[in-house]
Amino acid sequence: MADSKDFGQLIPPPEMAPAVPADATPEQCVAMWVDLVDATDEILLAALRSRLGPAGDVEAEYRRLYQEQMREHDRTVRHMFEELHRRLGHHGG
Repeated sequence: MADSKDFGQLIPPPEMAPAVPADATPEQCVAMWVDLVDATDEILLAALRSRLGPAGDVEAEYRRLYQEQMREHDRTVRHMFEELHRRLGHHGG
């Protein structure tokens, strides 16, 4: 029987990911990463097209989602810096 933590998981755990070839150059690793980013971007765009329908403005929704993601990222980074400052004290050390 499968472990209960396996159910409902969309992304498999890292140990199930295909391995990077041992002889891959840094350039090849970057190229693989870019391919992955491009593929996930295409999946997102397809999902937006499906959700918005033919009359929807996919590019505008993509920009809105990106801006929302960047705002959340900025809030997270700000919180991390504030927490670091609080833990280190005002003197920085």
